[in-house]
Amino acid sequence: MNLVDAQVVSNQPAFPGANLMWLHSTELAQTAQPGQFVMLRCSATWDPLLRRALSIHRIQPQSGNVALLYGGGGAGTEFLRRRLTGDTVNVLGPLGNGYTTHPATRNLLLIGVSWGLSPLIALAEQAVNADRAVTLLAGAPTAAHVVPGELVPPQVELAVATEDGSLGAKGLVTELAGQYWGWADEVYACGPMALYKGLAEATATLWPRKTVQVLADMPMACGVGACFACTLETRRGLVVTCREGPAVLLRDLLF
Repeated sequence: MNLVDAQVVSNQPAFPGANLMWLHSTELAQTAQPGQFVMLRCSATWDPLLRRALSIHRIQPQSGNVALLYGGGGAGTEFLRRRLTGDTVNVLGPLGNGYTTHPATRNLLLIGVSWGLSPLIALAEQAVNADRAVTLLAGAPTAAHVVPGELVPPQVELAVATEDGSLGAKGLVTELAGQYWGWADEVYACGPMALYKGLAEATATLWPRKTVQVLADMPMACGVGACFACTLETRRGLVVTCREGPAVLLRDLLF
């Protein structure tokens, strides 16, 4: 865990409702892992007081850069949108425990919704660099909310499902995922609890043969396990997601 003033390399809209910010920090880039997050100070004063938790979107150890994909309309997000190239952002991280991949795994199935699938891109890059096969299923309400293909590594198979049918398959991404259960060695997801509930119902008969890892969708205040605001009740007891997660097994979640 580092506390650094990371320099903004670029900060631009990625698609409607989301911005892509690249930060230069050798300390972060060389220690971050897919599924981890950072806590950003989003003010030059003490308002807002709390930092903003953001998942790490991409990691480039050689260049010393990390990327964050963020959205929302709060004061913290607005502060981040105003950062220009050369500005600095105070960052605490990387934090938490991210995704883990079994050494024998060859086929990874990644499932996410809208820009919330941000951390899956870092996992996809890591996997293809290790010569693993990756399929990313991107769900969204409409075509306008689908993550652009240029944000996805070219070696990754991208399949899209939109609820209104405006792009890709019509319906929920969990319905599209059914075509890939037999192919995947391990499954990883990121999104709201509604997505996880749908996946739990769809994969109930696959356990324990298939491992499904998700990032717990819990609000975080401190990010280091001191305040317990992100405590999640699971089948194995209470989990402080910022410290023991955010990656957890889908089968441990309670709905």
